[in-house]
Amino acid sequence: VAGAHLDSVPEGPGVNDNGSGSAGLLAVASALAGAAAAPGGLGLRNAVRLCWWAAEEMGLLGSRHYVGTLLEEGGAEDVALNVNFDMLASPNWARQVYNGSDPTNQMPSSVAGSSYIMQRFLGHFESKGLATMRVAFTGRSDYGPFLEAGIPAGGLATGAEKLKTMAQRQLFGGLANVAYDPCYHQPCDDRLNIGWGVFEDMVDAAGAVIYDLATTPQLRAKLKFPRGA
Repeated sequence: VAGAHLDSVPEGPGVNDNGSGSAGLLAVASALAGAAAAPGGLGLRNAVRLCWWAAEEMGLLGSRHYVGTLLEEGGAEDVALNVNFDMLASPNWARQVYNGSDPTNQMPSSVAGSSYIMQRFLGHFESKGLATMRVAFTGRSDYGPFLEAGIPAGGLATGAEKLKTMAQRQLFGGLANVAYDPCYHQPCDDRLNIGWGVFEDMVDAAGAVIYDLATTPQLRAKLKFPRGA
């Protein structure tokens, strides 16, 4: 399951938060559809479900309802992992990869799988010569309900209201002691509030890793995640 939340806060248009993640996932969907229609198709070994979540800003209501329904109806057995894309184009960006190796805020059963997902993203960026940083799972985005259910998760972001450090400025450029997105949850989160270069980097990574995971044989064994096996 790959997802991005489609809503924004009432105070702002939400072009970065989270129009960027939603549009990025739509670009991945378009690319997958085009490849599927080409001779030879995609060669998928694992099904891909793309989800645009409602009411994330109201407490992850859409993704929480989805996971809760899966658990009630037994459908969670079919879900191997979740990847989440939230704020992919912050103007004072850093390329952030969720730290799946950190056991904080996830069940013990999901750590190995979340670590595997993280390594796929890190490997992609390394192959492109692009710097990254790892960020903790905080439960603030739609990966949260999946982790609470013991399902491995991962994903990408480019930063919200926290200030960029001098060390991060040296790694990514931009401005130190300024928020990654100075317009976070504000009216100025409009069409001018987009870091186009990093957006392309993050969408490219999202598409590459989703395709990698979808074509990986014996994926559950690599995730060390026996549910549904």
